[in-house]
Amino acid sequence: MQAYVLKRSLSVMPALLGVSVLVFLLLRLIPGDVVDQMLGAQNTITEGQRQSLRHFFGLDQPLPVQFWEWIRRVFVGDLGASFRTATPVSQLLLSRLPVTLELTALSMLIGSIIGISTGIVAAVWRNTPLDDGARFVSLVGLSIPEFWQGTMLLLMTSLWLHWIPPVEYVEPWEDPLRNLSIMMLPALSLGTVLAANVTRMTRSALLDVLSRDYVRTARAKGLMERAVILRHALKNALIPVITVSGLQIGYLLGGAVIVEQVFTLPGIGRLLLDSIYGRDYPVVQGAVLVVAFGFVLVNLVVDLLYAVVDPRISYA
Repeated sequence: MQAYVLKRSLSVMPALLGVSVLVFLLLRLIPGDVVDQMLGAQNTITEGQRQSLRHFFGLDQPLPVQFWEWIRRVFVGDLGASFRTATPVSQLLLSRLPVTLELTALSMLIGSIIGISTGIVAAVWRNTPLDDGARFVSLVGLSIPEFWQGTMLLLMTSLWLHWIPPVEYVEPWEDPLRNLSIMMLPALSLGTVLAANVTRMTRSALLDVLSRDYVRTARAKGLMERAVILRHALKNALIPVITVSGLQIGYLLGGAVIVEQVFTLPGIGRLLLDSIYGRDYPVVQGAVLVVAFGFVLVNLVVDLLYAVVDPRISYA
């Protein structure tokens, strides 16, 4: 197990390096830089003063030199400082990370509960109106963008229920109920797509397992249908569901960029979007690197969960 974890951890480095190079180059392809964004079209600033500001930020150096200076600091744990506020990037990310993690965790919880439950219903009552309804709902969930869902949820709750979630974010340990009222709609917007994918995978995997010999044997022994499905069939059908859920973490982290903006949540997604608008290169690069690291870490955890769900799997 330890050798496997070490091997997987080392394999993460090329992926993170590739993400770093890609984000670094894509940011430089966007017209304008932080100096242009800060000064705009001010005629009182001379070209020499603009070049002085670019030199201050290190933007006058060749791109390979800029990348090397950034990646060299990353290897010693320094993500640099914001061009806009001079605040260390690590400090900015740590202050925003709890909001994004909470949003992702709630979205995973909502999506998993709805998806697994609906998938079980669709598999057990195959080719019935319940199955057709579950598949239709999952198709709708996959088709609707999360930002549109978030906007519609805000409109429906405000017009029909005459209620709008609080705008100012509150930590969960300060006021759990108020925090839940703030996070519920954003989590529901992200969780519906996850639920749609989990529903389809749960139904497919469970239908395959229900046709196995050991399931028919369990039924022949007189076990209740509920026990056969939950204790015997579902556990063996969870491996592909866990795989899909792990891969969806990347979607949830990416979708948080838009959803946090729609619901004005002070998370990493909103920080990333604002930093892209402001051409704040260190913040964008640091945020993307942290999100990418979180994604590969979750996939490592998912691989290790296989052995927990299925004891026959060994990483020795």
